[in-house]
Amino acid sequence: MGGEKVMVMSSVHGYNDSRIFHKQACSLHRAGYQVELHALADFREKELQGIRIVGLPIPKNKWVRLWGGWRLFQRAIKSKAARFHFHDPELLPWGVLLHWITRRPVIYDAHEDLPKQISTKPWIPKGWRRPLARVADWVEKGLASRLSAVITATDPIASHFTWNRHVVTVKNYPVPFEESTLAKKVSERENQIVYVGGVSYLRGYKEMIAAMDHLSPDLNAELHLIGPLQHIDPSDRVEEELRSKNVTLHGRIAFEEVGTWLTKSKVGLVCLHPIENYRESLPIKLFEYMAAGLPVVATDFPLWRQILESSGAGCTVNPLNPREIAIKIEEILRDSSLQDQLSKNGQEAHRRVYNWQVEEKKLLALYRDMTPLAGHKGGAVSRA
Repeated sequence: MGGEKVMVMSSVHGYNDSRIFHKQACSLHRAGYQVELHALADFREKELQGIRIVGLPIPKNKWVRLWGGWRLFQRAIKSKAARFHFHDPELLPWGVLLHWITRRPVIYDAHEDLPKQISTKPWIPKGWRRPLARVADWVEKGLASRLSAVITATDPIASHFTWNRHVVTVKNYPVPFEESTLAKKVSERENQIVYVGGVSYLRGYKEMIAAMDHLSPDLNAELHLIGPLQHIDPSDRVEEELRSKNVTLHGRIAFEEVGTWLTKSKVGLVCLHPIENYRESLPIKLFEYMAAGLPVVATDFPLWRQILESSGAGCTVNPLNPREIAIKIEEILRDSSLQDQLSKNGQEAHRRVYNWQVEEKKLLALYRDMTPLAGHKGGAVSRA
């Protein structure tokens, strides 16, 4: 099976997306597949870590983005790949057509719970959200049932795809950090608090910034918000005011730089708002913090509480209460022995359970189960 060509596609994600490139594509390459990744990029083509990356122009808006599906479909037909693996719900019609024409395995990778995602979109009128979510659920399930397999990021997402007979959950757990980057104990680091991910209202940027007003000045703590800025109020971007609170909005940074920030900070925040779309999610930042030895302060969702309590890696809070967030942060910053214990617990849980090596095996097993020419019906996978 070694050397078979796999075409990985996304019209939404950048080529260096953590799940798509750094985990799945790299794992497939190490397993001997010839991986070609087509995704958003500001270049035409290059090779990175043995993977051929072919850029897709970055769209100016979501409507222009839809044309990316047609371009990817054309490329796929010409590619002569043995397998196709795509990552966006908007590519589902093209995936079904691609499978029908080529009769080769086509895999849909569902990162998010699409119906729940639609029900929280601020640009969709409230009265339309629930009906649109139901329609999206039906269409997504129906189209996915015509494909070879579905990969999902969580078990609750997998429960949507009962019409497909081959569904595998491959969780978005992090790859390990280099041991050399973890040499410094968390108690020896600066009083830096970090959040990594999309910076938006529903992800709690206002409350995280407001929490800094409740921290004791003698801690001299800094808050670093790292990730793409999404619909930030202009009044919350005034540099002078942010500087007075020891807050820095970094925006998007290179993937390689994220680890540096994690391994030099003392507390990691995941204070997402209590909406349905987040309730059963497994945000990669939560597990990256644990891998980096960062004590975690997270939203008090039952699933997240269970993860943090069972691992002993952090605590949960009401994400809408900046004062409560600040109290938990201060408890950690003032107790060096607590810092080191939470850090040790998180790293141990990462090594035992929450790591990419465990999930990689599921991905590779799925690929082994599919023959290069999957002449099947109704979504079942032909086996070697």
